[in-house]
Amino acid sequence: MSRDAAAPRPAALRGPSRRASIAAAAILAAVLAGARPTAAGIPTGVPIARLETTERTIALSFDDGPQAGPVLDTLLDILASRHAHATFFVIGEELAAHPEIAARLLAAGNELGNHTWTHPHLDSIPMPEVRAELGRTDSLLRALGVRGRILMRPPYGALSDDDVALLKHQHRVVALFDVDPSYDFPGMSAPDSIAAKTVNWLGPGSILVMHPWYGNDGPALAILPRVLDWLDSLGYRIVTVSDLLKTRHAVAKPSLYHVTE
Repeated sequence: MSRDAAAPRPAALRGPSRRASIAAAAILAAVLAGARPTAAGIPTGVPIARLETTERTIALSFDDGPQAGPVLDTLLDILASRHAHATFFVIGEELAAHPEIAARLLAAGNELGNHTWTHPHLDSIPMPEVRAELGRTDSLLRALGVRGRILMRPPYGALSDDDVALLKHQHRVVALFDVDPSYDFPGMSAPDSIAAKTVNWLGPGSILVMHPWYGNDGPALAILPRVLDWLDSLGYRIVTVSDLLKTRHAVAKPSLYHVTE
């Protein structure tokens, strides 16, 4: 792979080319203005896509699962061999079926986040169910040894305005992403090409998401070593989302990709 092919794009062009509505932008701007910041200055309740920073740091995250088996073993081997850590946004009922996975992920220096209990579209279910989806998963994560703030990521990135208000009220940090290879590059199958495109879209403060479980993101394990090695050659550190959010003198950039009413 050529390093020139992966030269970071200008900041104004970096990231997915999804169209955000003016209404959504206005809503999130208002929420951002009134959100209670964390100790590190990160707003709560606002879906965050990335940080605006000059630090060559990128957060790696995985959604869904986790599932026991060869995929998990390979994933942990890839991360360990490159001294990289990631945030695993887990589905509660999946982790409840394999609670021993939590110890392996935490022992390896990774982070566990809340991806709800059953992976619903939160914007389409009643508010009591939203609270239950989040609360039940939180309780399981606490029981399995997770300490400190638990990051939350909504399935499908879907949140109603009421959901955003609830998350703000609960002082939750909502971490979305700005690069998702399985969504951003449909139709591409060659690992080298997907890796090149992924690195080209990433930049300082990016949050990368992959979906290695269930076989619905087949290239994930094939492209991950390529992406990590390429980023390392460009001087990037790969960290958990929480570690990225500790970056000093950085500005959280809200995501406009979630669904609003």
